[in-house]
Amino acid sequence: MAEKEPDKDDIMRLAPSPDQSEDDRVVDQLQFTNDVPAKYKPEGFDSQEDFLKDMREEYALDLEYDEENRTQALDDKRFAAGEQWDPVVLQQRQGLPCLVINTIPQFTAQLVGDWRESRKSVKVVPADDDDTDIASIRGDLIRSIELKSRADRVYDTAFESMVQCGDGAFRVAVEYARNDVFDQDIFIRPIDDALSVVWDRMSVDPTGRDARHVFVDDFVPHKEFKRKWPDADPSTLSRSFKNELIGGGWIEEAGCRVTEYWRLLERDRLIGLFEDHSVRYLTAENLDELIEKHGTPLRTRLAPCTYAQMHLVSGFKILAGPYEYQLNRVPVIRMSGRVINISGRRVRHGLVRFMKDPVRLKNFNRSVAAEALGYAPKSVWMAPESAVEGREDQFRKAHKVRDPLLIYNDDATAPPELIPPPAPPLALIQAAEINSQDMKDVTGIHDASLGVRSNETSGKAINARQREGDIASLTFYDNGNASVLEGGDVINQLIGQVYDGTRTVRIVGEDEQAKFQRINDPMDPDSPDLSVGMYDTALSTGTSYSTRRVEAAQAMMDAIQVFPQLMQIAGDLVVKAQDWPGAERLAERLKKTIPPQFLDDDDPDKQQGPQVTPEMLQQLQAEMQALQEENKVLKQAHDVAVYNAETQRIRALSDNEVDGNQLELTAIDNILKHSINLENADRQHELQAAAAQSAAQPAPKGTPK
Repeated sequence: MAEKEPDKDDIMRLAPSPDQSEDDRVVDQLQFTNDVPAKYKPEGFDSQEDFLKDMREEYALDLEYDEENRTQALDDKRFAAGEQWDPVVLQQRQGLPCLVINTIPQFTAQLVGDWRESRKSVKVVPADDDDTDIASIRGDLIRSIELKSRADRVYDTAFESMVQCGDGAFRVAVEYARNDVFDQDIFIRPIDDALSVVWDRMSVDPTGRDARHVFVDDFVPHKEFKRKWPDADPSTLSRSFKNELIGGGWIEEAGCRVTEYWRLLERDRLIGLFEDHSVRYLTAENLDELIEKHGTPLRTRLAPCTYAQMHLVSGFKILAGPYEYQLNRVPVIRMSGRVINISGRRVRHGLVRFMKDPVRLKNFNRSVAAEALGYAPKSVWMAPESAVEGREDQFRKAHKVRDPLLIYNDDATAPPELIPPPAPPLALIQAAEINSQDMKDVTGIHDASLGVRSNETSGKAINARQREGDIASLTFYDNGNASVLEGGDVINQLIGQVYDGTRTVRIVGEDEQAKFQRINDPMDPDSPDLSVGMYDTALSTGTSYSTRRVEAAQAMMDAIQVFPQLMQIAGDLVVKAQDWPGAERLAERLKKTIPPQFLDDDDPDKQQGPQVTPEMLQQLQAEMQALQEENKVLKQAHDVAVYNAETQRIRALSDNEVDGNQLELTAIDNILKHSINLENADRQHELQAAAAQSAAQPAPKGTPK
């Protein structure tokens, strides 16, 4: 008896039943809404109160674990902004100079500038035998998302924060494309204050990939809080509960803390293997469609699936949510600086942390020097009383008035004598120089990397110094690149969920040219289905396409200066690479003047161009023969020159004298020989290629065989 194929009921019977009843399961109805009914129970909890209590406990533990890092990071950011004097010291030096010689921005700007020059690009590659064209479209879609999100600024903000205090962050968000549509788009959004993110204390990955939950804080004034959530009035809370919230920092005199509470959930989902070897998630809603498209599943099983879920909460109420996406991580990306594990405690710091002591000492030395200069005695006059009697006031104010004429009494026993002030203490000047060197030593960034004239004079020494600075900063660059790649991976996971319907999207290619692509249209065979397939992400770094285009155009112009004949066979490519109006049109016109044998095989102009005739072939052969004769003459002349130069060299060596000019002549002769050979070889290669191509083409009609 043939085995009965499983029907829809048989397949769905294998799916797990939800813990809650359909009446209580309101997650689907709560998507993207602020209306949270009282009967809603967050997954894994019996009530909203239990959920909020657990949330507050996790928040307090995470905050306590990272308290020291957060305190020092805040001090680092303030220090970099110019708050470089301790309040106690400022009080002690009240009325005295307290200078701030802030050189930290110079060091941080160097790292951020190098980071900006090396632009990052996320690429999508198939995870198995999936369509490479769809992978390319996904990559172009990510590039479009980055452009419309101004992602370069988002990455720079996170990187600068990481360099300053050791911690930066950004996020991947799903928002409506416009206010008047229901289509959603993916965006990359900045988190200006990295300290507003409270991370899972168990997370060790520099990008936060392994975090099971994350908090993103915001502070809302009471008036604004009441306007947004009129049903959540903290004044209605009991005194004891309110005091608890005040102690935890959830309620302050000026407002309330509102946080995005992200957490990861794992659920079992039913997957099926179809006859075309594709694997799909099976639900009651999509099973009929999948069977019609792919046939009956050959095998089914339950597989764990990870979801990122977010509730917007205060300390005492769920304000919105849940928002949920199928992701293997929270869509908040961390960008960590240097991380040191000390007895199980992770210490994070940026570039500023160990610069603070040298900077403080430099500020103090400069302030003491200014103080000494201010209190230093001015130039004084020493004179017998008889010389200045009646003119005392004139000499006392001489350093203020700077009168070129000072009159003293002529009956004095001796004229007044000017005594110059003492020089500033040399130790203060030397200390300032030592402090500057200390800052370079602790950061590993020296004058060569900063573009400042240094004691390195040779190119090798300067490059070695710059290389030393690059190695010292390598951790920042690597962690920054890893975070950008994580953001691209999150976007890649969201593409199939956000762009799951039939629509037209804008994509941007590697040449930064935008175009529109129809997706998920079953009526269009050229429309890719972005909701299926497995794809991975990779990161490439380098200069932007615009920069590479300018460099390529300049290289082409340099090549034309050396080989003018290049313009005759590739002039259209040279003109097309130029960045000026009308270059494309001029290139198309110039292309029509190029011989067809030099065009690409798939170029339509090549197919329309004239065929190479036997007369043209004979001409090419004649040119090749003439070139060979020319090479023989050049070789004979070259051999004579080499013989004469070698004879002179031997004579010079026999007399124990080395003529520098003769050696230079020999070197020039060798270079000339090499250049001639290369040029002749290139000409021979071009002629041979043209002859071979013409021989391979069919003869024109009427040509005798």
